[in-house]
Amino acid sequence: MRPTHPRYPLLERFDRYSQYITPAINRGIAEHRRGVFSLSFTDREGNAVTPDTVSVRQMSHEFGFGCSLFLLDQFRTPENEPDTEKNRAYREAFAKLFSVGVAPIYWDALEPVRGKPRFSPDSEYIWRRPPLDTVRDYCRENNIRMKAHCLAYNSFNPDWLPEFPRDVDIALTERAEALSDRYRYDFTDMDVINEMSWVYKNCYKHSGNGKRDLPTVDEPFHERFCFDLAKRCFPLTRLFWNEGCFETFGAGNYIGTRSRYYLMLERQLSLGTKIEGIGMQFHAFTGKDSEIQSAGPLYDPLRLIDVFDTYSRFGLPIHLSEVSIPSWSNEPEDEEIQAELVERLVSLWFSRKNVEAAIWWNLVDGTAYGDENRFHAGLLRNDMTPKPAYRVLDRLINHEWHTEYETGNADRVIFEGFYGDYEITFTHDGKKYTRKAHLFRDTTGYDNRLADYRTTRVEI
Repeated sequence: MRPTHPRYPLLERFDRYSQYITPAINRGIAEHRRGVFSLSFTDREGNAVTPDTVSVRQMSHEFGFGCSLFLLDQFRTPENEPDTEKNRAYREAFAKLFSVGVAPIYWDALEPVRGKPRFSPDSEYIWRRPPLDTVRDYCRENNIRMKAHCLAYNSFNPDWLPEFPRDVDIALTERAEALSDRYRYDFTDMDVINEMSWVYKNCYKHSGNGKRDLPTVDEPFHERFCFDLAKRCFPLTRLFWNEGCFETFGAGNYIGTRSRYYLMLERQLSLGTKIEGIGMQFHAFTGKDSEIQSAGPLYDPLRLIDVFDTYSRFGLPIHLSEVSIPSWSNEPEDEEIQAELVERLVSLWFSRKNVEAAIWWNLVDGTAYGDENRFHAGLLRNDMTPKPAYRVLDRLINHEWHTEYETGNADRVIFEGFYGDYEITFTHDGKKYTRKAHLFRDTTGYDNRLADYRTTRVEI
């Protein structure tokens, strides 16, 4: 029996359905995250060769384990100088876990003066808004996929934004084109619009946080305009609609195919809007005493599976786009409960076919937006030491869900492993070779075990 603690009942939802949930998770991971792969080896003329030894090591997952990069090189000393040690620790802790990094392109901080975007590393320092060149260079150096957030949002807009919708469209077009000129092929994914159902739900013109509103959000074809613009400027980038967690998972808002978010997606897709991915935030931001009642749906495994299965009908990738699971304090018991919730939730997400990413929103406690810091939802403490939740993710990503394989003399190497990027090291005629390969999930609809039994050619 668990000790008495206000948050332990959140774990009981998983225990109650464990006879169903545990096999479902194991089966889903086996079916959707693993495959059987075959490697053949040739010389440059295409002639088959037999290596003396072969070793295969997974470098990253096809599944997007990610986090925002809002704090990249952002830490400062009391004298307002760059905190070299903290910034180094952040870079190392991020690269150890994550293969997806979210680049902030909020309009107000990216372009505080019209026509003068903060791209270069020597740009004016703004907290939680590192220059895009810095983010891009870090992602390139560490083989991290870069996701942009977000192109159009009712909040966080510059003070110079015009008043009239048509003038805003012109400014938004200039913004997208400037981003495209510099980062056209750098963003693998992009949140094109953000929290539109919240805007419509409250029918406001001002965001309430002191930031300028976006006058075009009430325009009937705003979404279509934004996605058309994004696809023209970023033709190889997957385009996502990102929505708030209580709109997608919350009590009273999720009613299957009659949910507001579902109907909005359905309508836009029927109009030809170029939506290529579904974003679902997962901020469990509720009061500690009321968490069981208000955040309970976020920790109900059967409800989560139902939500994912419902939205999977669109046939689009789903991102858990902004993940915040509170610990509420740095007390050991609170941190352990956060870690257990993280393990159970991430395992469930990882097992669902159409869920393709889980992206944490704040890596470090005390670095969130506004009063969100009271939730202690980071994976590192403010002193950069890892919390149990960070160690859980490290164990899952880098050990339990990780593939390494070795074999001796063989003209064809067959192994089972997780989808992702691999480093292949082999010896032949006394020489050592290293090659990289991407072993990916089949999307044809056929049985994975058969469809993924493909041969990847490795050339000496």
